[in-house]
Amino acid sequence: MVAVLAVLCGGALSHADLLLKDGDRMVFLGDSITQQRIYTRYVMDYFALRYPELRVTFRNAGVGGDTAVGAIKRLDKDVLELKPQVVSICFGMNDAGYAQFDEDRYQTFIAAMTVLLADLKRNQATVVLLTPGPVDPDKGAGWLDWGMYNSVLNRYAKGVQDLATRKGVAVADSRSLLLDVQTRAKKGDPAFTMIPDAIHPSAPGQALMAYSLLKALECDRLPSGLRIAAQTGAITADRCTVEGLRISDSEIAFTRRDEALPTYFDPEVAAVLRYAPAGEELNRYPFAVSGLQPGNWRLTVNSTEVGVFSSAALAEGINLTSQPGPWQALAQEVNRLAAEQESIYLQKRQLNGIFSWIATPPPEAEVEKLALMRKLDETVAARERACRDAVDDRTWEWQLVRVP
Repeated sequence: MVAVLAVLCGGALSHADLLLKDGDRMVFLGDSITQQRIYTRYVMDYFALRYPELRVTFRNAGVGGDTAVGAIKRLDKDVLELKPQVVSICFGMNDAGYAQFDEDRYQTFIAAMTVLLADLKRNQATVVLLTPGPVDPDKGAGWLDWGMYNSVLNRYAKGVQDLATRKGVAVADSRSLLLDVQTRAKKGDPAFTMIPDAIHPSAPGQALMAYSLLKALECDRLPSGLRIAAQTGAITADRCTVEGLRISDSEIAFTRRDEALPTYFDPEVAAVLRYAPAGEELNRYPFAVSGLQPGNWRLTVNSTEVGVFSSAALAEGINLTSQPGPWQALAQEVNRLAAEQESIYLQKRQLNGIFSWIATPPPEAEVEKLALMRKLDETVAARERACRDAVDDRTWEWQLVRVP
């Protein structure tokens, strides 16, 4: 075969239905499940890796033990001062009181959620509601009938969905997904849990929450994909560019730049991906080469061996998401920076809360307080810039060599 030179692009980028636009800010409002900073981090990772051309920022306004009523009291300081374009709201776990269903308590919850929606709408913020998650009855202590409490939370989740319908806002029904996965997984393994303390989801459960929220945000972009016909040099590129394509009987090499990359999930999330469509719908990174000489072929990207694949498997197409490669190292770096950003921002919120307890601080202390708050804001912004810089480096050298 002769060498072929080509520069080909995928389709134009479009975000017509995406709730978050370039330059927007999103705030996650919730209780301790939000303050865990896991599902929120996964959403941040997804946007950084899947929509690298968008400059969007995120702030976590989760407070342990909080309720919708409590959120009203802190809405100005924790949310509205940030001037967000999009706000997600996740309450209900504490609002239901860890007790039998009580109509007055339920109506208080619905009324408070309605107030939150009205205040956010008045400030031109788009809202996405999340249904309250389930508990794991097998992990709960004996002070509560946890199966009963799941039934109570079902009522609250239905109330959230009805409220979203009445007010015309998006809703992420993470509860139904977590319950479905929990039920099916326990059938295969009674010891399975993704809510180890009965209340707070660990990474697998939080990944399902992130998936539900991303779907509600109208996120449907998959990673870039590429198909090469080795016999003709024809390329089908989905949101990537290919340059310097060289083809011989024993080697294919090219330079590739992707517009959308696989996102990050902690390793333990794999335990639930077989029960939910999150991986298939959000994280397929396809690569295919047809017309290769029969046998095995070694794929290397930026000097990292991705794997050895048969010509038949390559012709059908392989999903590189979980294979070693620079995309994994980049995703890990993005996740690290997102985790640091959320941690630093939480420190700022906590310090600001401590300062607010001082009734009349001396002027010198006030100056130092403001300087510290500014420094923490600058540090948060620095992590966001570092994330954007890291994702800008996504042009890699690909080489496919026939194994003797």
